[in-house]
Amino acid sequence: MAADGTGNYATIQAAVDNANSGDTIIVSPGTYYENIIINKIGLKDLELRSASGDPANTIIANSTGSHVISMSYGDNLTIKGFTISGAGTGNAGINMVGSHHCTIENNIFSNNALGVQLTSSSTYNTIRNNIFSKETAAGTAINIARSGSNEISGNTISNHSSGILIGGSDGNKLSSNIVSQSIEDGILLQANSKNNILENNLVSTSGRYGIYCANSVDNKLISNMVSNGTNGINLVFSPGSTISGNDVSFARDHAIFLDNSSNTNVENNSVSSSPYGIALRYSNNSNVVNNYAYNNTRGIYITLWSNNNMLSGNKAYSNNNGIVLVYSANNNIIENNEVNSNNNYGIVLGNVFENKVLNNKISQNDRGISLDDSSVKNTLSGNIVNSNRGYGIRLDNSDYNNITSNIVQSNKNGIYLVNSNNSYLINNTVPDSERAIQLWSSSNDKLINNILSNNRNYGILLDNSSNNELSGNTAFNSTVGISLSSSVDNNVSGNTISWNSNHGIFLCARSLNNLIYNNNFNNAVNTNVRNDKCTWNVANTSGRNIMGGPYLGGNYWAKPDGTGHSQITPDENNDGFADEPFITSNVTDNLPLIDVPDPIAPIADFSANPTKGIVPLTVEFKDLSKYATSISWDVNGDGKSDGNNSTLVYVYDTPGDYSATLTATNENGTSTKSITINAEEFIVYPVADFSANPMSGYTPLSVQFTDLSQNAISRNWDIGIDGTIESTNASFTYVFSVPGSYPVRLTAINENGTSSKDLTITATKKNSGGGGSRGGGGGGGGSPEPARNVDVKELSQVRVVSGNSVKFDFPKNATCVVYVSFDAKKTAGKTTTIAEQLKAKSTLTSNLSSGEVYKYFNLWVGNAGFATEKNIENPVVCFKVEKSWLEDKNIDQNSITLNRYSDKKWSELPVKLLREDSKYLYFKADTPGFTHFAITGNTIEKPTADTKPAAETSEPEEKNTTVNETKKEQNSQQGTGKDKVTSIPGFEGLCVVACLITLFLHKKK
Repeated sequence: MAADGTGNYATIQAAVDNANSGDTIIVSPGTYYENIIINKIGLKDLELRSASGDPANTIIANSTGSHVISMSYGDNLTIKGFTISGAGTGNAGINMVGSHHCTIENNIFSNNALGVQLTSSSTYNTIRNNIFSKETAAGTAINIARSGSNEISGNTISNHSSGILIGGSDGNKLSSNIVSQSIEDGILLQANSKNNILENNLVSTSGRYGIYCANSVDNKLISNMVSNGTNGINLVFSPGSTISGNDVSFARDHAIFLDNSSNTNVENNSVSSSPYGIALRYSNNSNVVNNYAYNNTRGIYITLWSNNNMLSGNKAYSNNNGIVLVYSANNNIIENNEVNSNNNYGIVLGNVFENKVLNNKISQNDRGISLDDSSVKNTLSGNIVNSNRGYGIRLDNSDYNNITSNIVQSNKNGIYLVNSNNSYLINNTVPDSERAIQLWSSSNDKLINNILSNNRNYGILLDNSSNNELSGNTAFNSTVGISLSSSVDNNVSGNTISWNSNHGIFLCARSLNNLIYNNNFNNAVNTNVRNDKCTWNVANTSGRNIMGGPYLGGNYWAKPDGTGHSQITPDENNDGFADEPFITSNVTDNLPLIDVPDPIAPIADFSANPTKGIVPLTVEFKDLSKYATSISWDVNGDGKSDGNNSTLVYVYDTPGDYSATLTATNENGTSTKSITINAEEFIVYPVADFSANPMSGYTPLSVQFTDLSQNAISRNWDIGIDGTIESTNASFTYVFSVPGSYPVRLTAINENGTSSKDLTITATKKNSGGGGSRGGGGGGGGSPEPARNVDVKELSQVRVVSGNSVKFDFPKNATCVVYVSFDAKKTAGKTTTIAEQLKAKSTLTSNLSSGEVYKYFNLWVGNAGFATEKNIENPVVCFKVEKSWLEDKNIDQNSITLNRYSDKKWSELPVKLLREDSKYLYFKADTPGFTHFAITGNTIEKPTADTKPAAETSEPEEKNTTVNETKKEQNSQQGTGKDKVTSIPGFEGLCVVACLITLFLHKKK
């Protein structure tokens, strides 16, 4: 159609009204002032497109003030290549109601109140590669209301109030859209919109939020680029979402903001150049992981009861503050983050409780880690805090915190506590600072086992601090090891204070009532003490002191040049104290320590020969201990001494494992060594051996097995090594009727164990020399049926693979068998199946009791022992019956039966008629296994006045002769086990032949 009316239709609406499913409406260039309604019931697969494909020259403009194009309940409709313009307030360029699988693409939407609107469960629609613009910023480009599973991609949207609005809609995907210059929000999800995906969108210059999720859950915001909004990505009451791989920058407030949005994953995002990089408020149980926050005022900010969040693997670089937790953000974990080059704090906690700051790397900030404003019961552990311009770790007005195992190095000052009480500073390493650890106006803190070295001013400085414990610390190579200024009632004990340049310990005139004992001082000047109100030793108390002596008392006073009081003053009574008190300015130590060499403890050692053997076992033990003054042997593990000489010989009469222990003792302690002695009982094991005669020959092959084992009280014979025990006798005879190689195992048994021996019996088929068969020969491991009774046979070969269905077809039609099939449970490779059609019943079976016999046949599948239920399942036989036989014998077709011989009796198998042709009826029967079969049918009775019963001839049923009397039954059927036959095949046939010969000779006489 054309705008000038020269086309097939004068208007687009006329074309639509006359369109049928599958039509294409092609619109020539021009401007069409129409409001088009597409609502024909059942219309689908309609395409409405411009002829040029250029939306700029084919324009559909609003005419009546409603939607420019209205689509109701459309199915697979397409609109493309138009400029659609002028939809007024509340109306859309394209409005879709309850429509599905529709496509809106390559259009320009100009100056519409709503560009495209989907409502009323419009699903699986595609809106792509369209341009939405307005001269005056207002309206919404794409509005999706209560409609799910739509795809909005590749659209360019500018100068709207909101670019894309999703309301009450689930499962939509917004990807690769460009949204800019929105007065309010670039992309907005609201009204419980769930499971939507926003991916690879570019959203810029939004008046309010770039991407805004309000009361919407479980959405995914992935790899979007958002810039220049008040908040870049903003979630309010929107839990369970994923914010991943986004780049958010130049927000006027928050780059990424979670407000009352818990259980959210914020990962692998880059946030920059904003007042807040990532911020959480009233948001719990979220993961903030592997994000990069740089050039923000606050890199990552957790506040206002945002609890139980994990901050891990983030990088906070070049912000004003790196990571901030304030205002009751409790029980969060800050772990394995890198916080570098921030202008103020690296990590700061303010008015928070029970957070864990673990294993972070904090460097080149103004301050490393700071706790202030009553932050209580937090743990700082395993952090590396180095090269910060101010303090490495600082606590202000924060109590009951644990500062443990941190490395705080090369900061201006190491660890600083201000008005912070009842905290633990344990196992920290603080080198290369001005002041390693400083307490100011702090009480009841414990400084334990810290290593403080190479600090320019102080190892430990207490300023106006009282009732603190300094224990086990090493203050080394600083100007002053430990300094107390206006600090009272502190306990300084167990510390090593050495090689400090000015003095080991300093106490000002107001540092009173401090207890200083059991320290190791080794400095050129050990003390600078300005008052005499401190105590320098405790009473002589039993207990190991810092120098290895047996008593606690005062301190060890040494100098690097070896002239210290404790180094030169004797200890005549060897009590670990110098014989003279140490007295210097304002210091009196009445029990100065001396260096007591470390006591030498005994080292228990011994040899034992032998350590294992048969009872009675004689073992010689020899003492090899060092530094022992006495020894004691306990070589049978009963807890009692067996002797104290250097050599001991002991006899173990009872089998068992014995713990032999030597205890060595001297004045400094005891030492023990133990080994295990294995006393073994003499055990006689069986030795399996047997003979087989002969080991090879023609079938039927009779083999005599004789047990030659030693030390055996019983035995098991297993022919075929399949777990079936054929005999437990010392000697027995076994007949192999089917050609093949048969492994045989004898297991000899006594009360101490078992022993096995294997060998192989080879049974081969003797060449019959004549007769032959008409259906091909050989294969399948052979047949026990005498050749004279085989009328014809046919072979089929198929590869058998475990887990596959297998079918053996007999295409030559030599026998009555059409095919054999089963499901393979074991891989057997190339396998042969033989179908033997017999001249009469098998010589290996008894007579059938009823029915007219059509054919006797045997089925032999694979080598001996293969076609068992452990190797195959679902076996089937398909056979055919000549129609002429049914007619000649007057057989009822419905009476056709497949009879199977097993366990010395015949059983009937149900059959199913598959098909028929001009000559045959084809039947199928499920069978337990493959063996001897007979096809029978019943004659149709014709009532007559004088009917004589047909004379029946039958052969006497013969019972198979069993060679091994201990075995209940053996048979030759492949369907019930391996090919082990204990009866002589063809015996019944031989009897018949003998009878005929006798009859002939009798008549000749």
